[in-house]
Amino acid sequence: EGEKVGLVGRNGAGKSTLLNIICGLDDDYSGTCRKASDRRIVLVGQYFPDFKGSASEFVASEALALRQRLRGLEERMTEPLALDRVLAEYAKLRERYDLIDGDGAEERAVRFLESVGLAGIADRPCSVLSGGEKNVLALANAMNGKPDLLVLDEPGNHLDVWGLAWLESFLAGIPQAVLIVSHNRYLLDRVATRIVELENGKTASYAGGWSAFRMEKLRKGAAQGLDWKADQRKLEKLEEMVRRFAEIARAHPDPAWGKRVRASRSRLERAKAEAIERPDGDGKALEVDFRADPSKADIAIDVDGYTKGFPGRPELFRDAKLLIRSGERVALVGPNGSGKTTFLTDLVAKGNWDNAELRIGPSFTLGWCGQQQEVFGPENTVRDEFLRLGAFSEDEIFGVLRRFLFARADLDKKISSLSGGERNRLQLARVVMLKADLLILDEPTNHLDIPAREAVEEALAEFKGTLLVVSHDRYFLDKVVGRVAELDGEGGFTTWDGNFSEFWYRAYGSAGARLSRPSADEGTGSGLETRGKNLERNKRDEKNRKPDPRRKANAATEARLIMMEAERTDLESASARAVGSGDYKEGRRLGNALAELSRRIEKLYEEWKD
Repeated sequence: EGEKVGLVGRNGAGKSTLLNIICGLDDDYSGTCRKASDRRIVLVGQYFPDFKGSASEFVASEALALRQRLRGLEERMTEPLALDRVLAEYAKLRERYDLIDGDGAEERAVRFLESVGLAGIADRPCSVLSGGEKNVLALANAMNGKPDLLVLDEPGNHLDVWGLAWLESFLAGIPQAVLIVSHNRYLLDRVATRIVELENGKTASYAGGWSAFRMEKLRKGAAQGLDWKADQRKLEKLEEMVRRFAEIARAHPDPAWGKRVRASRSRLERAKAEAIERPDGDGKALEVDFRADPSKADIAIDVDGYTKGFPGRPELFRDAKLLIRSGERVALVGPNGSGKTTFLTDLVAKGNWDNAELRIGPSFTLGWCGQQQEVFGPENTVRDEFLRLGAFSEDEIFGVLRRFLFARADLDKKISSLSGGERNRLQLARVVMLKADLLILDEPTNHLDIPAREAVEEALAEFKGTLLVVSHDRYFLDKVVGRVAELDGEGGFTTWDGNFSEFWYRAYGSAGARLSRPSADEGTGSGLETRGKNLERNKRDEKNRKPDPRRKANAATEARLIMMEAERTDLESASARAVGSGDYKEGRRLGNALAELSRRIEKLYEEWKD
């Protein structure tokens, strides 16, 4: 009870199927699934149901439905012939209604929406709400049902980084047990107390959050790799013994040598049966390499006086300015609906050196990955799309595509037949084919599982060109960017040096999450507090606050933690590369260093809390 478990695994490993079995939605399986009969399990899936009512009605929908059924049964109690059956059904429904405090459901729904700053959407139809708002409603609806186990399938979909910070805090603080399927490693680190990995049809359990799991998995892989190498050396020696004995037996027809050959072969077969398998999982991994020579130009992107708005809504941008120099790696952040995708789309479509508002250096080759994958024609084949880039041979095209897990037969598939994940991988393959030295990426890790995200991260970390990226994946941003451009809520950009975590702590405080939200008519989509007002408040508080040695010490500790977390990420990557390349001894050394660094980080976190 109260345990927070993260379920992880590659796409297609069976995570959603396992959730459906646990929740009683799939009974087509062998084996057993034991559940306590007095415990209520509630699933919050990836897709919001087609609900016709308002936001508050959806949150209280179970109680409202039960109330309507109870009233219908009350009217039927005048039927003598059906009275016993009606009374039995009424008692069962009434027990459930009382258990979830049905009389107070509407009040709780409104209170919940107020608590997360979404009171303004209480009476709005669900059909007009944003994806992030629907995420919060689905969670509120589940909690209104008083679950003992809350099962969440990708709960952070559609939430921006502020919404995700709220979600992390909410899930970590509730008393219910939680089972989470997510590719969000930061969420898993902040919420999960145990990680269960589903791989090749089997599960393995690891104590702690994502970082602890990742560290233990790497150390285990390195140790297994060394054992595998030892077994291979033993097998090589036995195979050599069998070969030599067989040569002697052929040269000397002596029954004793024939007996030795048979014994040595039996020994070899036993050793093969006992040898461990090579610890390389299922062997499927993206091979991403964004090769580009650094541009000799000084300026990559120069935004000067950019203004953008839509009729009937406040302007998204007003005389905005942003300068990105060659070789910089910049994250563009802002709440949902603030204009990030609009800006990137305009920059890609209209940006050139002759456009005074949106300049892109003329010597750069642009690689664009859009959130809606709009670079592709839906009726074109994969082959068609790559031939549009140049006169490439089929072997050249497939040489790139196979590194993104496409088969040769996929060349003739229409774009419209591909899944979201496949189209995302195809966009990344297209960028590699272009050998672009300026990457503009809008949510490049959407639909990708964690191993694929790590492969993209590794490639971008080695990328020598210029990067402008939008992502809600904090792990990803911490690894690939060195500067943040935040939409300030007043039509412009505020820039911060450092990775995402450094920006987050400096802009929004050590709590890391601003959970307050304004009235929903501010037009931000997420309803989160205007960034400009937050920044002004932070600056004002900083100015008026009296000197405090403890605060200085906390700030120094925060800075150390940020640096150590970055070092931990680098060690994880280095250890994974060593194990993946077969250098298990180096993988074990790096794994031990990673374990020691993680112990120091946890100790520092405890000191910081105190």
